[in-house]
Amino acid sequence: MKTYILSKSKKKGKRYKIDMGDHSHDFGSDVGKTYVDHKDTSKKKAWIKRHSTNKNYNSKHSAIYHSKELLWTKPTLAQAIKLYEAKHKVKVINKVK
Repeated sequence: MKTYILSKSKKKGKRYKIDMGDHSHDFGSDVGKTYVDHKDTSKKKAWIKRHSTNKNYNSKHSAIYHSKELLWTKPTLAQAIKLYEAKHKVKVINKVK
């Protein structure tokens, strides 16, 4: 089983970084609020509608995909990580806390 590491991003303007071993993705705005922050389903629906037209929305090798999967699927980051782990058959080490 592969292990991914989720940490705070050092890239300007980004909130998180997921290290997938051979590459990584910085994602999530460092100033914006996401579903894991506000838990507002109407804002979640609006975000999905706005971003679902992005050509990389469903590509696991993109930042938008990781925003969708980890910040906009479940009301907590811990719940989103569990779902992500099951979906991708990986272990995610959360260093964000």
